[in-house]
Amino acid sequence: MGHGIVFKVRRGVYQFNPPYSYRVAEFIPGTELVEAEYVQVDQDKTIAKIRRDESLPDLVRFPSLDHMREAIEELRKKRAEDRAARRLARAQRQEEGSAQ
Repeated sequence: MGHGIVFKVRRGVYQFNPPYSYRVAEFIPGTELVEAEYVQVDQDKTIAKIRRDESLPDLVRFPSLDHMREAIEELRKKRAEDRAARRLARAQRQEEGSAQ
């Protein structure tokens, strides 16, 4: 939680921070086609299973917090750029509308 990877939903229930889970999903073929669902997992068993799966890249099997932080910063930067572009386009539309 201190690193922003997961957050507490309620007592005993935690959720992955979406940018982290999206980043991991990019490395696992087929996950984009699967319907989202809530699953209770044992963290130690799940991590062990991921680490044993040699078909996954090392960055997924043995993630580094620095790499995850960089990936989240990239996502945040991209979203900020997209928001700025939308604001600019909105301002231009408003300007064109007031000029007429």
